[in-house]
Amino acid sequence: MKHKGFIFDIDGVVVDNHSYHFKAWMEFSKKYHFQLNSEIYRDTFNGKTNADLFRMIFGNISDKEIKQYGDEKESCYQNLYKNEMKPHTGLVEYLQFLKYNHLKIALGTSAPTMNVNFTLDTLSLRPFFNVIVDGPMVTHGKPHPQAYELCAKELALDPKDCVVFEDSLAGLQSGKSAGCSIIGVSTSHTESELESHVEQIIHDFTDPTVFRL
Repeated sequence: MKHKGFIFDIDGVVVDNHSYHFKAWMEFSKKYHFQLNSEIYRDTFNGKTNADLFRMIFGNISDKEIKQYGDEKESCYQNLYKNEMKPHTGLVEYLQFLKYNHLKIALGTSAPTMNVNFTLDTLSLRPFFNVIVDGPMVTHGKPHPQAYELCAKELALDPKDCVVFEDSLAGLQSGKSAGCSIIGVSTSHTESELESHVEQIIHDFTDPTVFRL
């Protein structure tokens, strides 16, 4: 393996869950009367923190209001997804491979802690990760490189020795700007949409190329 650190986004990478987030956001948009469709969601929502999103929707609201809206939206998402959740195809076997080879593993996301806990603990994935960077630790959402810079720092590695797995264009830019190698995961975008932004694309973690990174 050429890299020493392996950093995973959560939504669309650890789990292929975007359709459930989209359903939850659509319910939220109908209740609070703002425009949302699949194109707006794909192009402007992926990678952003809840604070960024709720200020984009509602304007200059308080931290308390952001938390209230966030808890409401994420509770809706969890109710929709809890009986359908599973790790992305091949992920567990790949994480086991990385652990067996004593490589460092991090989770880098702007998702709220309640969703990170929901995913990692429901699927018993937490023991695989040496480092977890999530929403409250990130003051600048993707495409800002902060999330992946923090992951590399917490792994005690140079970013150039790390590879980032990302499904969103903002996330790929975040990893690239942090100085990491980037791998596109074609869940929220098609391969043709990703190919101009990244040299290597996988559909899932059964792709043999991931074992040579």
